[in-house]
Amino acid sequence: GVKSGLLSAILIGDPAKIRELYGDVCSRDGVTIIEELDASQACRKAVAVVREGQADLLMKGMVPTSTVLKAVLNSQTGLKKNPLLSHLTFFERKDQPGIRILTDAAINIAPDVEALARIVENAVEAFRLFVNRPPKVAMLAAIEKTSEKVPSTIAAKAVAEQFAGRKDLIVEGPISLDLAVSEDSARIKKYDGTIHGDADILVVPRIETGNVLYKSLQYYAQVPMGGVVYGARCPVVLTSRSDSNETKFASLLLGVLLWQRALPSIGDRLQEAGS
Repeated sequence: GVKSGLLSAILIGDPAKIRELYGDVCSRDGVTIIEELDASQACRKAVAVVREGQADLLMKGMVPTSTVLKAVLNSQTGLKKNPLLSHLTFFERKDQPGIRILTDAAINIAPDVEALARIVENAVEAFRLFVNRPPKVAMLAAIEKTSEKVPSTIAAKAVAEQFAGRKDLIVEGPISLDLAVSEDSARIKKYDGTIHGDADILVVPRIETGNVLYKSLQYYAQVPMGGVVYGARCPVVLTSRSDSNETKFASLLLGVLLWQRALPSIGDRLQEAGS
């Protein structure tokens, strides 16, 4: 991003390790290094830099995700905006143009009905920054019929019912992945819902499901993808250490786009937080 001139960077941590990782990039115009050897302090300092208006988005480096989120969620010095933070994976299918969102593959471990509803709201809010139409949201489960033996189906139905009647989104569930992403499957199974392989947002019941689906998209399908934590006062770019450089760069670009498209509201919120 720095090399292409798309952004400037404030790197916080051990200067020697930073220079070892990034080499001559560190000496370029637009790159600032702030020394802070303690990981928790580095994350708090990064959040402070955003709050003070010196930076517009936050990106996790070689620190634990929990350490970053703790600094972001601090009730007095953090960046929390929405009631719940969730991870959004933006991806594009090779056979279908247009963005899709998978959530949540990284933050919420076993969300209850209330948390799942918040996850839906975050994803829809982000989706509408790119596409001006009501998104179709699929509450994924193993089957499309409710069963007490499959708790995810009960939760999916409860969330779908909670959003019933809304005109700004369509939420269906429980719905299996094949029905959500394959028109042929929906036709063969005679699925009578609104979503027929054209879901815009895939909401998983637990982090394990999201993690497996995320890595399947990455390693088997090799689709273009990028991920951010959504619900803070600025985009929080959060990638796995094993993610490819392409995915990390796409995630950073995604954070920049989200910041640009939500710029007026982000600026207002940061001003409110400082007052």
